Amino acid sequence: MKKVIFIFISFVFVFALDLTFTKAYRAFNKGVKLHKTNPQKAQQYFQKAYILLTELHEKPSSQVYFMLGRMYSNGWGVERNYKKAEEYLKKAIKLGNERAYCSLAKVYIKTGKYAKAKKYLDYALSHENLSNYCKDINPNTLKEIK
Repeated sequence: MKKVIFIFISFVFVFALDLTFTKAYRAFNKGVKLHKTNPQKAQQYFQKAYILLTELHEKPSSQVYFMLGRMYSNGWGVERNYKKAEEYLKKAIKLGNERAYCSLAKVYIKTGKYAKAKKYLDYALSHENLSNYCKDINPNTLKEIK
């Protein structure tokens, strides 16, 4: 009987985490879509996403770290903090999120660390499926790095 209760409680906990992540993911994506056209509304979505993502700290994933890294890098829903962005994006990469390579390169470009940016950017650009995430990097900056 104890085993059944434990399994049930575990299932409920995992389901709650998945539901929280889904809500955070939706809020994050709405914010991304609105950040250029309606920045105030986007900030509301990002703040909601941030609160939900921090609830997932007990079971972080590459996607959670990736979203938090982007939020800190861009100042979406939080105060811009490149050090935290770097930390989260490195964790995302370590857990297998390859899209974080381009985001981390952007952080390094913004902070003037071009040698580090080149390392992550070269990786992203050498993978066709990742290069799309780097399309918004200024071509002049790319020339400067290479």
